Amino acid sequence: MNLDSRLPPRKTVLTSIVSHYSNRSVTRMSVDIFKLDGQDGKALPIHVPQKVGFLETYRYIMEDAADSRVADWFLMGSPFPLLGIIFLYLLFVLRFGPLFMKNRKPYNLNKFMICYNISMAIASATVFYGLLTSGFTTKFSLGCETHVISNDPDSYRTARWVWRLLMLKVLELSDTVIFILRKKYNQASFLHVYHHTSTAFLSWIACKFVPGGMWTFTIMPNCIVHVIMYTYYLLACLGPQVQKRIAPWKQYITGLQMLQFIIMICHMFQTLLPTCEPNRKPIAYIYMSQILVMFCMFCDYYKKSYLRKKTE
Repeated sequence: MNLDSRLPPRKTVLTSIVSHYSNRSVTRMSVDIFKLDGQDGKALPIHVPQKVGFLETYRYIMEDAADSRVADWFLMGSPFPLLGIIFLYLLFVLRFGPLFMKNRKPYNLNKFMICYNISMAIASATVFYGLLTSGFTTKFSLGCETHVISNDPDSYRTARWVWRLLMLKVLELSDTVIFILRKKYNQASFLHVYHHTSTAFLSWIACKFVPGGMWTFTIMPNCIVHVIMYTYYLLACLGPQVQKRIAPWKQYITGLQMLQFIIMICHMFQTLLPTCEPNRKPIAYIYMSQILVMFCMFCDYYKKSYLRKKTE
């Protein structure tokens, strides 16, 4: 008997290389299930491991599925810096702010608020104009527009404006801080706090994954409403007489906020059509669910604040 026939087959260098890269491809395939693009289930590989590590999934979402252009921008490396800001904001608003003001008189921030409201109104108008002129007045329609990762001037400019919107939403958290320092605790309601925190995080999602295409349309109605809202706050700083004159406007501003949610939902509904492939389609479900929640909360506020008062 030949001695070699009794020995186990030896691994050649070629066998080792094939085995190595086959294992790598299986790992990669297992992560591909989590693509946000929405794939046909039939296209998935047959041999897919049942379990995928959390860190591997997180790395895929934060690196491969994200828009690579924004990775090095401020707050865009991971969600944790923004979550940290939101956590500190909630700590101050819900706990340490009221404790700090417990034995203090309300701060007189009238002059600061005049400057603040002017700045925020101008900033909202600037973001609106920037988004409008970087796509919707050049090549985008109001229909289904795919988000394309590109370094062409318009596409890159749009992404930068979405990032600037995120910075604006982080600054808008100061609204609640001002309420606390003035002891206007009733204005720091659950609706107000939830709206500010969720909008900031949704803006981060938009900038991280879809800073372009049809996704940017929903930002523009919000900017218009905020220009009007901060103008109202500015006028309210001009004294009791002006406050009395503009008091009826508050109801219409709330109605305008509800109208913007309807416009957003109608526009976002296009993403659910089979003929529309905007890229990162599952994000539409996040957007629409959040918009519906906000619409219901504002409807409830409108009903309690204005409709019941009229009946009474």
